[in-house]
Amino acid sequence: MEFSGTYEVRAPKQRVWEFIVDPGKIAKCLPELKSLELEGGDQFVATVRVGVGLIKGDFKFKLAILEKQPPDRARLKGSGTGSGSSVDIDTSIELTEVPNGTRLDYRADVKIGGVMAGLGQRLIGGATEQAMAQMFDCVRREMED
Repeated sequence: MEFSGTYEVRAPKQRVWEFIVDPGKIAKCLPELKSLELEGGDQFVATVRVGVGLIKGDFKFKLAILEKQPPDRARLKGSGTGSGSSVDIDTSIELTEVPNGTRLDYRADVKIGGVMAGLGQRLIGGATEQAMAQMFDCVRREMED
């Protein structure tokens, strides 16, 4: 499934860049984060609660920030497993200066397998879009406070 969106943040581009590529900072915006382990460099492991409706479980994601082009573009790739399911995520984020701050454009390719894949694209798509919106709304709040 492909997801994309645009958010405007009233903060300088460099400040937004530093926030989104710092696992310790961006982690506070991951919905239902249970734990975060930094593995060095741009690699980390996050345990998050994932699910749709009553079907939820803890997933352990191995994530890496790839293809950094400061302060314009970054790519995050990860894979997670839990509750008889798997999730692979490949997300690119582009930052552009705009008159009132920074525009953040993201595109994510999400592949789901196992039990959760059986729930249907519509349910999973809605839940994924909601989680992405929560994360980027949090980035906006963190940058604008």
